[in-house]
Amino acid sequence: MSSPLHIVVLNFRDITHDEAGGAEIYLQEIFGRIAAHGHRVTFLCARHGTAPPEETIDGIRILRVGRQLTINVTAVRAALRLARNDSVDVFVESLCKLPFFMPAVTRIPVVPVVLHLFGSTAFRELTPVLASGVWCSEKLIPLLYRDLPFVALSESTARDLDRRGVRASRMEIVPPGLDLRRYCGNDSAPPHREPLLVYVGRLKRYKGIDIVLRALVAVRQRIPGVRLTLVGKGDDRLRLEALAGSLGLTDSIRFVGFVSEAEKITWLRQAWAVVYPSPKEGWGIATLEAAACGTPVLASDAEGLRDAVRDGTTGFLIPHQNQTAWADRMIQLLSDSTLRTRMAAASRQWASRFDWTVEARKMRHFVEAVVRDRHGGAG
Repeated sequence: MSSPLHIVVLNFRDITHDEAGGAEIYLQEIFGRIAAHGHRVTFLCARHGTAPPEETIDGIRILRVGRQLTINVTAVRAALRLARNDSVDVFVESLCKLPFFMPAVTRIPVVPVVLHLFGSTAFRELTPVLASGVWCSEKLIPLLYRDLPFVALSESTARDLDRRGVRASRMEIVPPGLDLRRYCGNDSAPPHREPLLVYVGRLKRYKGIDIVLRALVAVRQRIPGVRLTLVGKGDDRLRLEALAGSLGLTDSIRFVGFVSEAEKITWLRQAWAVVYPSPKEGWGIATLEAAACGTPVLASDAEGLRDAVRDGTTGFLIPHQNQTAWADRMIQLLSDSTLRTRMAAASRQWASRFDWTVEARKMRHFVEAVVRDRHGGAG
């Protein structure tokens, strides 16, 4: 582009939120690099805690407006106010929770970025009323976003959109990247002395962590010293702690809560395997981070995770609800050091393909093309 664009990104949370996850990491890494290239990036999201209303992080101007329950209204109002007072070239709408429905309120180009949509999995996390709202709002996407240029996180997400009847004018796949200087093996953090499984992510009911806890009962019968560490926070922690107690696993499971990135990397390096039992993901960035650290991954055979884990090579994909299969694969991987060594090497090789700079460049070119096409090729 001959001049910098003003790109406005709409998302529920920003990277500093206590419950920030893969979506927030993805958007920050991608659009931070786009801002560094020279474009102006404004990020609209919900207020939280003591975070200031406005802050600049990695060149991105973050505006926190409203609360999470009202962000779909307050962010849209703020976006339209920016368009009137400050000029906006393109809106990038993260379709990861409830849609903002920007195409219905503006003629400015809108690029939907879809990490994943909930579909029926919303009913595993939310009350029936709220889940029905999410389900119904997603049903409107094929109509209100028809003929727009879409960005999907993975091939699985793109196929999901197609099944839902989304007819995009263009579809670009922009997967997550990695900082391989940080996410890598390190002799100062060798595998734990005892068989260690690690989960990294939010503690939410829909993440399916129950299945790992129930399978661990059978694993412990074969491998008495096995341990499971859950890294992350979320509103399902108390229920999971109670479940661990009822299963007699209290002495085998550790909840460490939210940790720094450096501590998270240490856990990934020390794990004998990382478990990721979610029934649906856009990708599951933690699985890629584990691979870069040379740690095999046991994940649900589910959309998104099929893109992230090479079954039989960097880990195993397991039928989500099959407790016996989960136990069998955990026992197999924890018992076979040769298999773990082979998968560790393959995991590092697989992870080396992913680079935030490369993916940010792909996103930038796509967004620039959308704006250029809207203006008849000028620029």
